[in-house]
Amino acid sequence: MTLRLCILEAILLAASYAAPSVTKVEPPNWWVHHTLNPVQVLLTGTDLTGAAVTSPTKGLRIEVRQISENGNYLFAYLTVDPSVKPGKYRFQIKNATGTGQFEFALDAPVDPKGRFQGFSSDDVIYLLMPDRFANGDPGNDSPPEYNHPADRNAVGAYHGGDLRGVREHLPYLKDLGVTGIWMTPAYKNSNPAGTPYHGYHTVDFYDVEPRFGTMAQFKELVDASHAAGIKVVQDQVANHCGPRHPWVANPPTKTWFNYQDRNPKPRNNFDIAALADPYARPKRRELPLRGWFAGNLPDFNQDDRLVSDYLIQNALWWIGMTGVDAIRQDTYPYVDRPFWEKWQTAIDRQYPGFVVVGEITAPNPGVLSFFEGGARRDGSDTKLPAMLDFPLQGATRQVFAQGQPMTKLVDILAQDSLYKHPEMLVAFVGNHDGTRMLTVAESDVSKLMMAQTFLLTTRRVVHLYYGDEIAMGKGTDRTDRSIRADFPGGFPGDPVNAFTPEGRTGDAGVVFQWMRGLLHFRQEHPALRRGALVQLLANQDQYAYLRSSPEEYVLVVLNRAGSAKPIEIDVDDLSLPQDLRFQSFPAGSPDLTVSQGKLTIAHPTQIQIYRAPR
Repeated sequence: MTLRLCILEAILLAASYAAPSVTKVEPPNWWVHHTLNPVQVLLTGTDLTGAAVTSPTKGLRIEVRQISENGNYLFAYLTVDPSVKPGKYRFQIKNATGTGQFEFALDAPVDPKGRFQGFSSDDVIYLLMPDRFANGDPGNDSPPEYNHPADRNAVGAYHGGDLRGVREHLPYLKDLGVTGIWMTPAYKNSNPAGTPYHGYHTVDFYDVEPRFGTMAQFKELVDASHAAGIKVVQDQVANHCGPRHPWVANPPTKTWFNYQDRNPKPRNNFDIAALADPYARPKRRELPLRGWFAGNLPDFNQDDRLVSDYLIQNALWWIGMTGVDAIRQDTYPYVDRPFWEKWQTAIDRQYPGFVVVGEITAPNPGVLSFFEGGARRDGSDTKLPAMLDFPLQGATRQVFAQGQPMTKLVDILAQDSLYKHPEMLVAFVGNHDGTRMLTVAESDVSKLMMAQTFLLTTRRVVHLYYGDEIAMGKGTDRTDRSIRADFPGGFPGDPVNAFTPEGRTGDAGVVFQWMRGLLHFRQEHPALRRGALVQLLANQDQYAYLRSSPEEYVLVVLNRAGSAKPIEIDVDDLSLPQDLRFQSFPAGSPDLTVSQGKLTIAHPTQIQIYRAPR
């Protein structure tokens, strides 16, 4: 063999046995004195086969649990002794081919004061999509490493909205009267092949979408929101990742995803009712729990302990890093209950008072109540404190947009006894996944205003959808162009700026003024936030109910029957004092007085609200 061939063979041999190398550490940091201990550390890299991981630091003990066959992933569990101080620590990786290293930061826990607050029926939460709300930094619109530039003329493209844009418009939200914001996911979604502006196609669970900003800017937004008295709800996804996540081509374990070995992937059929049905056969539950969303969103297998630990830690990491107050958990029912019990238990242990609201598109209260925490069903208690009230949303649209009987609202609320905490259900009339309310209502703003009045005065937490307060959704367009339209004035060059009074003309001004007034009225009157609810009158076109607290009564009357006939409400079984006077909101309408057990509205209008002190 020639010298040249010997040298070449030596080079090739050395290359095939390279020292272990780490390109990514997840999570990138953790905290001392955390209730989750040990913490899973997932190393991504090359030549990790057979590696041992050690630390020279007293008080840090790390154990390798599993290494992928291709040597690209190593799962280790790090136990942190209470004596360990915050700081950056170096770890050594060693196997037969060489030695590598990585750093891992252990931080001091963030001050919980003013953070991790949760929410309650005192709150009204404003849902917005960062990409479509406001562009505060045009410099991050089109990162050069991605093939798809921002394009506001394209429905499915990034439009340029970002975290800085949201922060700059906190005064608008404060003035409107909301007490919380919920943003669609801020995980990194950008990839060379697509434009998932909505945030639900994650490619990195430990990074912020670069078109939205940085982790530092996310924290700044949360801190600024808290300073303004506004809570922050983070949208998280534990059911699936995006189709372009690196794991799809190279999973960390053989069971990281459901149906990992099958092509095409079985699709989720969204049979939520099967999961609550005590008589459903086992295979009926298979597709809703393990099928891939839309057939292309990789469905995590939470039965794999390594997956489960990863997702639990990721939720805790985002809370601890950002100081958010609550989580809206996407596609909640499509993950099995045992995982949610472990997930919620870990959150409750570290952040008491923190609230999670589950997205469960259940058709009726009987199915929805199956997922609420506080009861052990099928051997598990989800411990879930709040849920989006899809049954009430359906009834609200049917009644106010489509003219169905007001009694449908009574029928839904009459089933509140199925829930342990109906006051924690989150009511809404529209969101980013469905046609805007004003579109369904055929551009009749009076129908929108009546629906929003009902939500803001019934017994629920409330969430609003961005733009509904300025009558967005006129016309017949039921596509994303209308549903997820840009907020006017949030982007450079917009001809109308609806963030300002001058930009809210016509119906936009009428709806905004009503919504703003009612939101502030709600903040000022505890009966509308925490009071008992009694339904007084319900028929085809009229609905009246009373909210009462130790301080006051609030009467709400919704009327589609016109003003020709007075409305007479019997209250003789409520022990209201004779001659108790109810003052109207807004001021200007005649007051009401209890007379011989009755309240009579001589000249009814569509929406009438009255208040009386106790």
